[in-house]
Amino acid sequence: MMNKMNNYSPNWYLLHKLLVDETPVFTRDRLWTYKEHQHARALAIYLAHATLATPVLNKTTIAELLSGSRGWPCKDGKHHFIQTNCSLDFLEDAGFLSFYADWCSVHCQHPWQTEVLDDSIIDILNTAEQLKQIRLGLNDFIEPHFCINVNELTALLSEEFGNVSLETLLPLCTRINDAVSVAPETSKFTPLHSTYLWQTLLEKYPAKEAFRRWMLCIQVQGRAIVPVLFSLLEKKQEEMFFEEIERLLSSELSSSYSLKTIFKQVTNSQYFRQLVESRTIQFNVSLNEDMPESVMKSGISATGNITAQDLDALYMYPAGDDPDEMEAFEKWEQFGYELGLSMPLTWLIQECLIHSIYIDRRCLRGSSFSLNLLVMAKNNPVLRHILFNILPQRFNWTYMLFLLSRADTCDTALVHLISRGTLHSLLSSYSGAAGIEKTYREALLKEYLRTIEGCDANGQRLLKIAYHIADLCGFYNDNYIDSPEYRILTCLLQRLDDASVLQLVSSFIKQLEEQLPRRVLRLKERSIYYIGFWLAERIEKVEGNHKQKIQQELCTCLYTFYQTAFEECFSGKRRDLEPGAFFASLPWASLIAVKGASPLLSMSVRILDWKDSLTYENKNWSAVASAIRHYMQTLMCVVKCKIDVIEQKRVWRKVTEIVCSYGFGKQEGRVYIFDRYITDNARDLWVAFSVFLNSIPDDLYVDFIEQCKERIPVSSLYIMLDHCHILAREQVLQDIILARRDLDKENLGLNDLELAFISACDNNHLKLAWGVLQAAKPILSRLRSMKNIDLLERICRWEGYAYKYEHLRLFMELKDNPDEYIRASKLISFKKPDIDLSENNIHFKNLSYECDQFSRYICAIALYKSDPEKSVSIMESLCRTSKSLHHSFALFVARIEYGEKVGDLSLLSLALDKFLISIKETKPQDIGTQWASQILDAMRKLNFQHQADIFWRKLTPEQRNTKEIMLPYCLALVERNEVWAAQQIIDNYRKLNADIGDDTSLMPLLEKLNKALPEEPVVTGIFRAMVESQKNSIFQLAKQYGLIVSRKFNEYVKIIGNGQTTEIFLKDVVISIGRELLMRKKNLQLQASRRAKGTITSQITNEDLINDWFTSLFDMRMSEARIGFGDQKRMGRSASGQSIGEIDGVIKHSDNTRIAIFEAFRLFSLEKRTISGHLDKISSYDNEGLSPVFIIVYCDIDDFTQLTKDYKKYVSDISYAGFTDKKKRVETVEITDQLWLGKEVRYRVKDIVFYHLLLNMR
Repeated sequence: MMNKMNNYSPNWYLLHKLLVDETPVFTRDRLWTYKEHQHARALAIYLAHATLATPVLNKTTIAELLSGSRGWPCKDGKHHFIQTNCSLDFLEDAGFLSFYADWCSVHCQHPWQTEVLDDSIIDILNTAEQLKQIRLGLNDFIEPHFCINVNELTALLSEEFGNVSLETLLPLCTRINDAVSVAPETSKFTPLHSTYLWQTLLEKYPAKEAFRRWMLCIQVQGRAIVPVLFSLLEKKQEEMFFEEIERLLSSELSSSYSLKTIFKQVTNSQYFRQLVESRTIQFNVSLNEDMPESVMKSGISATGNITAQDLDALYMYPAGDDPDEMEAFEKWEQFGYELGLSMPLTWLIQECLIHSIYIDRRCLRGSSFSLNLLVMAKNNPVLRHILFNILPQRFNWTYMLFLLSRADTCDTALVHLISRGTLHSLLSSYSGAAGIEKTYREALLKEYLRTIEGCDANGQRLLKIAYHIADLCGFYNDNYIDSPEYRILTCLLQRLDDASVLQLVSSFIKQLEEQLPRRVLRLKERSIYYIGFWLAERIEKVEGNHKQKIQQELCTCLYTFYQTAFEECFSGKRRDLEPGAFFASLPWASLIAVKGASPLLSMSVRILDWKDSLTYENKNWSAVASAIRHYMQTLMCVVKCKIDVIEQKRVWRKVTEIVCSYGFGKQEGRVYIFDRYITDNARDLWVAFSVFLNSIPDDLYVDFIEQCKERIPVSSLYIMLDHCHILAREQVLQDIILARRDLDKENLGLNDLELAFISACDNNHLKLAWGVLQAAKPILSRLRSMKNIDLLERICRWEGYAYKYEHLRLFMELKDNPDEYIRASKLISFKKPDIDLSENNIHFKNLSYECDQFSRYICAIALYKSDPEKSVSIMESLCRTSKSLHHSFALFVARIEYGEKVGDLSLLSLALDKFLISIKETKPQDIGTQWASQILDAMRKLNFQHQADIFWRKLTPEQRNTKEIMLPYCLALVERNEVWAAQQIIDNYRKLNADIGDDTSLMPLLEKLNKALPEEPVVTGIFRAMVESQKNSIFQLAKQYGLIVSRKFNEYVKIIGNGQTTEIFLKDVVISIGRELLMRKKNLQLQASRRAKGTITSQITNEDLINDWFTSLFDMRMSEARIGFGDQKRMGRSASGQSIGEIDGVIKHSDNTRIAIFEAFRLFSLEKRTISGHLDKISSYDNEGLSPVFIIVYCDIDDFTQLTKDYKKYVSDISYAGFTDKKKRVETVEITDQLWLGKEVRYRVKDIVFYHLLLNMR
């Protein structure tokens, strides 16, 4: 016997409260009436003194029934003998019979049809059915029951209850001659009856015999093992019950069934019908002119019948022989609650554990019974199955927390506590799901890591649990980053210290060869990629000399893993190499930094031999094409990393060579990786390649275009054009596209023609759009006679395109005369297509409605200059019904035009607000060029500086380098005297477009810029450094400016800083921004009050709002130095799982070099826990020893001066986690009634300077 367990932690109570939102009313918690107590006591007396009227359904009796040596009594007085060829051993091993607690249970689902089944299977079914009937008393069999002499029972009950009648005490009793029997009733036998039965039997028998009799009675009378109510037992009665339960489990289950046998029992109970019914499915598809509906027929086949000897090979056993193995858990989880149905002892064990484990505030207590069960489970697969599979799936939260508290079971507990069922139950119970999930995640993982601390010497356990969580993340979905499992995984990994990371790396390398086969088989390779690459990135921050060797080993291992997967795709094996968002997001830079790009480039040494595998004769052609696309995506990711110039050129050439050689073509039987049958992932890759082309040099681009321009379909050329941001190249692509005269020869399918038509219309290439319509006609004519509804719907759609084309053509001809266009457009009508489609068909109705909307939409566009008010009216009516974002944009433009016409800026503000609301679900990278340009221009006109800066930062680099988007933002920067930020953006644009002198659209911006440059006071340091002579022109100065700002930050400071160090330079900038924030705090208070839904308040309630202002001001101030706060999307997550960018910042150079740390928080008083909490977590964000560290405190307090004194004293007295006290005294650098700046030095590998800036926001 083990002693009791006490485990102390503040997280136990928190986790328990989160998991158990509302206390459910269980049977054990309900209030029982006196009548129920009376009936339970009477039934207990009856069972304690009655005798079993039939044979016991134990293993001995069943063996005799199957052998034919015993018959079972029937109601007609005869005995029925079972005739079967099945032995007891066979039925038990095959999972059809079980004897838990020495009582027979039958596990067999009867098939729908038995005529075609083999005789051996029919024999099993008949035998199982007869045993079921005996067990339940069906088909004239006498059900197992107790009976007692009526006089004896009356005397016993009179002694207990007096003159109460037998019928009152036992209303279900029946008399047969002089005997009394109570029919078994599952629903009537409750834990109250079970409790009274145990107490009554203890009065008559010793504990051992009382328990044996109790077990027999509840199985006969209740047909299930119903637990007792411990709240009604005396201490001694409870102790004896637990002792007998332990004795039962140690003796009964120790020689019981294997995990495979248990799995058979579950399968036979629920899925045996599907197992033995062999089905044939016939699917007929006709492609003749009539095009009838597809027909599927299903039926049971009589061929290849399954025999009893074949059964064992049909079960899909879980991977692993141990029920607490994570590989087996997912398979067991599919059966859900059905697992419990196959285990009669489950309810009993559950209630015993619930009573023996409880949480008392910070203490989790477990009795000796619960500890003894875990010891017995080590050598008992049935008990392990109950403890580690069945009970956790019943949401026994206290029990799962008990498992979490023990080093030998915490892995199993964590698996269940992060399962989809648990997370769904948790998140659906609370309204603030995101905050609840974060709290739960942090507390759970903190306890798990605390439990295994000191137990995990080689990282195998961490790797095992990391793989399991990664498998749940859904890496095959592009939105996997939004899954709660992914947040749990990142939180777990971020919490690991350097020692744990090294152990994890070592285990990852050693176990990769072992993990690979089953992960390839189960399509779970992506977990290997994610964990491996995360380790490669994380190990860069590990301190110590021994990290380089293991870092080399890890990167070599990952390269080999990828190279092997690539080669196996060519050799006939299917590996997970499908390009997509997951692989693009991996930190390839961590591998490149160690190994360079040469190992990747060497994978394509035999690129000329790939053509032998890219043929339709090769059955593996799909895997080969996918692997090549994946390799191409990888190279495009690598080129963004810091690599040698020579390697960079090699990557450029390799990518373009792949596209030139295998991208497109018309050779019969040849597979091309970007042909018209490509998948969505391949199309996304072509978009990425189109963006990639912006980075390659002109000579390579010219070579690529010359080789491929004739082979690339016009639809793909349009994608290249849409993502090209270099003016000269845009013109080249325009010329190539417009030169396409005969589209019939391109052999495009309807999908590509559809894309080409839409793109041609978007670019005003109406002649080409007409050519696309003509190229589609032969294909559509072949489809018109068919009756497939999907094909007919597609024909309707093309008829709609033709109608829309006529409107566009007319609009372009008459765009300068909108009234004439509106008159002429009324003559264009949409007619029913010449196909067999009713006018009441939903597709035809929708298309007619859509065409009507389109004509109104074009009318509104035609009027938005001459009559914007009418244009607004038309588009408002359309938007109310269509909910189309394109309509919302047209309404936005019309409202802007009308607001400018009447001179009412409030109308512009209203238009902007409503349009931003309509596109709030649209990702920034998906916002079109015109949309982004109009938004920024509206913000410029409204002087919404802060909103414009935030919107600009959300755009992708490609979008920022688009002239139409860049122009309004740079104009806004110049108008608010931030000319050097505008100059930097123009310099970036100039790098892509060497000659912008002929671009007249940029002249107004350049003129304003030139006028503003000499008067800009913010950058006088740069100006002094550039001006070597007064003879320099503005453009010469701009060129020198570009050279200065391209320097590293420390060199930049040396040039313009007047001898300042980078630390002092940053300190001056931060304190200057602090002063500017103080001047703007009235605006912050107004915005805070607006967010509070009309509540007027002078407090700063929204910390994020202040942080947005602070970071925006810093980014704008330091944009010419190319430093700023790191983008939230690139900063990862903190150890808590919180996005670092949400509350903390890292000041970075444009090349991603980290320069300094920024931590901000609010104070409403001297909240010591808040202060120490923020200061202690600095070390967890910074593994590089960055200096300086800026602590910004937004204070909202009456006595600011006293707060600064108390803050200075408190900070001087405390230690920071991860830092050694060097000079704890905080020195005051600057103080006013609104601002206080303190400085101190701490030690962490080197001296780290801390600046504490307190701002009075009251």
